[in-house]
Parts: sequence; C-alpha cells; structure tokens
Amino acid sequence: MSTLWKGRRQFWFGLMILGLLINSVYLYLIFSTNSSYEPGGSITGAKIMKAAKWKDNKSIAITTDSKLLLLNGTEIEAAKEIEGIVTDFAFTEDRSSIYIGTNDRRVYVLDSELNEVSSFPVNGKVIALDTLTNGGVAIAYGIGQYTSKFWVGQFDDEGNSAYETRIGMDLTSTLAAQNGTYFGTADSKVGLLSAQGKELWRTTLIQPITRLSLSANQQLLAGDERGNVTLLSVKGEKIWSLHLSEYPITMLEMQPANYSIAGDKDGNVFILNQRGELLYNKNLNQGALNSLIHYNENELVVLTESGQEFIIHVDSALSDTKRKSKLMVLIALDVVLLLGIIGGSMATVPSWRRAALLVGRKLKRSKTAYMLILPSIVLIIVFNVVPAIMAVFYSFTNFSLKEPLKFIGWANFVKIKSDPLFWIGIWNMILVIVTSIIKELTMPLLAAELIFWLKNSRWKYFFRTAFVVPSIVPGVVVILLWKMMYEPEIGFINQFFGVLGLQNLQQAWLGNEKLAIWSVIGAGFPFIGVFSFLIYFGGLIGISREIYDSSEIDGVRPWSRFLKIDLPMILPQIRVVLFFTFIGSIQGFANILIFTRGGPGTSTYVPGLHMYNQISSASFGYASAIGVVLAILVLVGTIFNAQYSKQVRE
Repeated sequence: MSTLWKGRRQFWFGLMILGLLINSVYLYLIFSTNSSYEPGGSITGAKIMKAAKWKDNKSIAITTDSKLLLLNGTEIEAAKEIEGIVTDFAFTEDRSSIYIGTNDRRVYVLDSELNEVSSFPVNGKVIALDTLTNGGVAIAYGIGQYTSKFWVGQFDDEGNSAYETRIGMDLTSTLAAQNGTYFGTADSKVGLLSAQGKELWRTTLIQPITRLSLSANQQLLAGDERGNVTLLSVKGEKIWSLHLSEYPITMLEMQPANYSIAGDKDGNVFILNQRGELLYNKNLNQGALNSLIHYNENELVVLTESGQEFIIHVDSALSDTKRKSKLMVLIALDVVLLLGIIGGSMATVPSWRRAALLVGRKLKRSKTAYMLILPSIVLIIVFNVVPAIMAVFYSFTNFSLKEPLKFIGWANFVKIKSDPLFWIGIWNMILVIVTSIIKELTMPLLAAELIFWLKNSRWKYFFRTAFVVPSIVPGVVVILLWKMMYEPEIGFINQFFGVLGLQNLQQAWLGNEKLAIWSVIGAGFPFIGVFSFLIYFGGLIGISREIYDSSEIDGVRPWSRFLKIDLPMILPQIRVVLFFTFIGSIQGFANILIFTRGGPGTSTYVPGLHMYNQISSASFGYASAIGVVLAILVLVGTIFNAQYSKQVRE
C-alpha cells in the first residue's frame, strides 16, 4: 500500500513539473515576440512637431526647428524653412493650399509645391489652426499667457476676417467642422463657434485641453494634459470619458470609422472603440507620439517626435488584449504548480520532509514565544524590511513627483557612475570614515582606561557619570553650538585667538574650502562619545581581576599591561565600535547638513547628503539608487566583520 501511495505521489509530482515546463514554454512562445507593431523607417536629423497624411504614401511634417518637410515614407523629398517659430499647420482637403502659423503673429499660405503664395498678420501669436471646408482657415491666436486676450477667427488667404471672437482664456487647440469651429483652452474648456463666430456652447472638462478630433457623425473627442480622453455630443454633452495615462495626449484621431487612436507624450499608443473602451495600449519608447500619417482598416502608421515610424497591425493589436488576459491566468497557473512542486518535494524527498517536520515541531513547541515577538517582527517588517525592498525597486524606476512611475532598468546606476558630485562625496566620505575611526579608537578608550584605573571608587563613579550626562543634550544642539563657535566674527575660536593676539590664526572655518572638512571633523573635541566610552569601559570591567593580579606579581608596567592585556581582551568591543563607526560615517550627514550643506563648493559634500538633496528635489528613484549603493557598502563591511568574528571564535 505504501509503495502504491509513494508511486502515486511521484507520478503527480512529475506531472506538476511537466505542467510547469509546458506552461512556461507556452508563455514564452506567446509573449516573447509581439507582432502587433513593427518599426518602419526613420527620418534622420529631424525632430518632428506634427505630421499629417498628404497624398498616397506622402505626408507633410513640421520640425521643431521650423522646417516644412514633404515626406515620401520617411524619405525627405522637399524641405522649406519657415521664417519664425512654427506653431501649427493645416492643409485644404484638395491639398491645394498649406497654412502655416508662427509665433511671430503671422500665417503663411503655400501651394502644393511648397511655394509661398501669400502671408498675412494676426493680432497675436498663432496657437493652432485648421482649414475650413468652404475655404479659408480658422485660427486660434492670442497675446500673453493666462490672460483674456485670446481669439478664434476665420480668415481667407489674404488675411480678411469673417469674424474674430474673443474666447477669454489661453487657447490650446482649434478644429474646423461643418457645424462651426471648436476650440480648447488651458482652463479645461471646450467650446463651439457658429459659422458667424457666435459661441454656441462651452463645456468644462477635467484638465487643460491638448488635442481635438471629430468623428464622422460630428461628435467631438478631446484629449487633455493628464491623459484623459472625452467624447462630447454635438451639443457639448459628455458621452464618456476615459483615463489613458498620466502624460499629455499629443495625438488624437477619429478618422477610422470603427475605432479611435490616441498617443501621449511618453510614446504610448492607444486604440479605443466607439464606446470608450480601451482595446490596445503599447509604449513604443521613441518619445512623444504626435502624428498619424496613414490609416486603413488593417493598418495604422504613426510617427514619433524622434522621427521614427511605426506600423501597427490592427487585427493583431486588438487581439493583444486577449493575450494579456490569458497571461494572468497562465502566470497564476505557474504559481500554483510551483507551490505544488515545493509541497511535493517536501512530501517526496525524505530530507526535505524531515526538515519541514522539524521546523513545524519547533514552531509548535515555541508558539507562545513566537506569538509574543510577533508584534515586533511585524513592526520591523513594515518599517524596515518593506521600505528597504521598496527602495531597491524604486532604484530601477524614474520615481519622482515630476512624472509618472516608469521602469528604467539600470539607468540610475549608470547615472551614478558619471555623477561627479557622488564621487567627490565618496572621497570626502572616506576621509570622514578614517578620521572617525581614529577618533573612536583613541579618546574614548583613553578616558575609559583612565577612569577604570582610578583608585578612589567615588572619583571613578563621578567621572563616569560626568562623561555620560552630556549625552542627554540632543546632537543637533551640540552641532549648532559648534557652528556658533566657528563663526568668523563672534565665534569662540576666533575670539580666543584674538585675545591671545594671534589674529593671523583667525579663519572663516566653515567658509574656507581647505579648512571646512577638517572643521567638520574637528567638531566635538575631545571626541569622547558616550557610546564608545561605555562599550570600552564595560569591556574593561569584564576582564578578570586575577589577570591583573598576576601581571602585578610579574612586574608588568602600565603601558605593557595596556598593550598585552587590555587591548587583546577588549578586541570584541573594539570591533563593535569600529563596525558602528563605519556604518555611521557612511550613513551620517546631519552634521554636514547643519554646518555647511556640503559647501563651500563641494568641499564637505558626502553621498548621504547627495541622496538627501535628490529626495528634496523629488528625484526619489535616483535617491533610492544612491541609497542602494551605500547599503551595499554597509553590507560589505558587515560581511567582513562577520567573517573576521567567525575566524576569531574558531
């Protein structure tokens, strides 16, 4: 019976391993490649601001350095430099005219060969424009920022206006339609003007508007500064709204009949259906996605700010969502199989089974003790272990308050490698470590020795208490007192030299690059830290009196007694002090922050202060990476100390 049961266990154990392998291979085959999109050509030497389909496979693009490009695919067929800073362009439906708006209050009209036909001024910088179906162009323009001097106007090719309607707030976009002209503003408004320039309605959305697009049935799609997309009816009523990302929407098109496409500043492309449901999302990792230059039912061609073309296969993209949902199921299955294999190993492998039973018995036997320390363990995990794990995770991200969280791999650590402030701080930190070790090995040990060998027990208790009492003064107060002592004009040190007639020794102790680091190190003289003092004193108390009695009989002098008895006997205490001094010197920067904030220049800059400054500037990802590097240094010191202690014990 037992043999049969053992065989069944082995059968199921092997079956789970086989299932895990098959499932993992299946996961790899499905998700190792992505056929939903593929890179196309690339426009070299150009940063694209906006592009649009022109004729056949050709498109028109405007670069950030104000060049108009005629593209055949990604090959530049013709280029024209535009005077001023180009803000937007549009062309007529028959492709006979191109309108270009600039920041210097001018609109240029070009023909299909990119030759200038005319130009005319407007009363403000051009923000956006769009061509009208009955001829002419709708222009959004204005003066200043966050003012009421912004208008939407309708103009012909000579600059004659049919109307100029004041909107009253920073305009961000405009869109011409059969029923009038739409506009978007920086205060999150979307509105519609009639063909005569009369405002028909205005609706408030969530965030400043960045893009507008129109469907075949005249419904309006609006994208905003925080990645929201909202569909409005012809009367301005909200139909649905969808939050796509945390980045501004930089591309929005509703030209395909059965879906819409959006892009954001981070390079994400989104496909939505008519009900506002997200069908597809992919980050193309090539900068802002701002132009759709070709589309049909089965294929979309988008262009990024960096000039990279991507071809998106619609059918494959729409099935990508189904693959992602299947991914979660397969991963969950892998976890279940892995747990089953671990459990099966404990049941099948005798050594594993014995170890599991032994641990279980020990836990059961000491359950009361474990229950009592459980609150402490939970607090340690919550406030120490979890933050440490989070810091490691964040070190591989761009975590900050300036942009959404994004995994960036080793980029933060590569940045550390080339960060001059970090390496200047490392050298200063090494100096602080060396001097701190010297201070903790000398003065506290000397004080402990002198007090320990006092013959009068009353004086011994008095001095021991006298050295411990100052520890009740907060460390920050001590640092501030020393900072006052270093003051060039009223500080005690310079006043002392002045009284002695040694004015040549008076210095700006914290303001001199050569003296600042030494002044910081010298603060706290005579360097008798209560922690080190008590550790040494406790070690001396623990030495057997018989050893000292024997040394007196042998005629050992005090210096020899210190070298041959005291030092060897308190080596464990010395290692403890060195260990904590090493860790404190790496982690500590509070005294430098108060004394000099790393100055003058970088003369007192240390990595801990660099990490603090990165946190202050909300660069939490980079700060976490610096923290991980410092933690590794501490870990190396800890391992070295543990190995040395183990060798000594053996």
